[in-house]
Amino acid sequence: MPLKSYEHCCSTLQALASLGKIEGVIPLLHGPQPCLFTNQGGSMSCRPAHLVTAGTLINKSDIIFGGEESLKRQLINIHKKYNPKIIVIINTCVPQLIGEDVEGVIQELREEIPELTVSACQTGFNYPRSMPLGSDASWVALVDCFKECEKVSGSVGIIGRTGQDAGNLAAVEVLLKKAGLETFVFPAPHIDEMAKIVCAERLYPVHITNQLTCRRIKEKFGTDYHYIETPAGVRGTSSFFRGVADLEKNQKLHDLVDQEEKRVGQELDSIKRQFAKKKVRMLLVTGPANEVSIGKIFAEFGASVFIVPSMKNAFYKQEKKIMQERYGARFIEEDFDSLEDVIDEIRPTVVSAEFQAQVETMKRFLPTIINMLYLTEYGYDYALDLGANFFHNLKEPVYRKWQHLMAQYGG
Repeated sequence: MPLKSYEHCCSTLQALASLGKIEGVIPLLHGPQPCLFTNQGGSMSCRPAHLVTAGTLINKSDIIFGGEESLKRQLINIHKKYNPKIIVIINTCVPQLIGEDVEGVIQELREEIPELTVSACQTGFNYPRSMPLGSDASWVALVDCFKECEKVSGSVGIIGRTGQDAGNLAAVEVLLKKAGLETFVFPAPHIDEMAKIVCAERLYPVHITNQLTCRRIKEKFGTDYHYIETPAGVRGTSSFFRGVADLEKNQKLHDLVDQEEKRVGQELDSIKRQFAKKKVRMLLVTGPANEVSIGKIFAEFGASVFIVPSMKNAFYKQEKKIMQERYGARFIEEDFDSLEDVIDEIRPTVVSAEFQAQVETMKRFLPTIINMLYLTEYGYDYALDLGANFFHNLKEPVYRKWQHLMAQYGG
């Protein structure tokens, strides 16, 4: 499937945005200046300004003769100036294409500076069709630096999606802790907290994006993981917690879920009535993999949901089956030339897509929400807030006015 206008963000951007959110980690973009400039600028709104990111600025000479020496110098400079706990080299397309020995550089530095911890992930054309894999690849690079520790009896670990989840997993974490389960979270705002994930006896991924990370933790530390489903929407959240409760033999967690369902039930029914009146047909197009989780929330409300997935790993396939059987959601995995072609076929009343897809939706004055603004979509209250305010935030009267004007004067 070729790159389309609706999904051209690179996995390098997502790796930088995720690693750049974690204190104690400095991501080092290894690539030419245009790549560095674009990805640094594109990720600025996704990471704290006080945390450092760096680059190597590969030039023409490096392309001809190799850029290993400049990479090594920059790694030493970062270590001397900032002394981070981990430096992660984000190895972009050009150094991969010319066959640079990045692992050789890392090995040399391990021998020369034993206290320097460096890892690497490969992005760019490795994942041209799935930007979120940049996070998964970068998390694996961090896991490779973690040390073995004794497992905490009866503990669980939550594996989130991207750096935006760091410090934003309370909707899942709090209920587990109330049930008496010691809970470790990954990602977390600081690398020291993230490293504790290896202390968990069992892992529960909360999104479809982190299969590589879960697999690497299992390979390196022997920790089992269980993908139940993404805790998005009311029923999805309850099913996730009940799955954990069954595996951990924790009746208290079942009781807490009963209480939460009673608390949110009336408002959920009210939202469903609104959606029943509006007959929403929603097309959700790729992006940061929340096309599946946000689509799940709207499907529960009663919308007809059509999803163009950004990835097709085993976690996605499990989530897809759940959504098809539970809500009748439709997944569009076939290739197509333009988003307009899909719009013509589906006839959606609203589209969720990346910023660049607005080129194909706004000229039709089709209500469009930007999926990058709908992250950390876990738990009961996120779903209720999204549903209760959806039609107000959609600004439908504005779109209807412009649709009328276009019909009258557009020709």
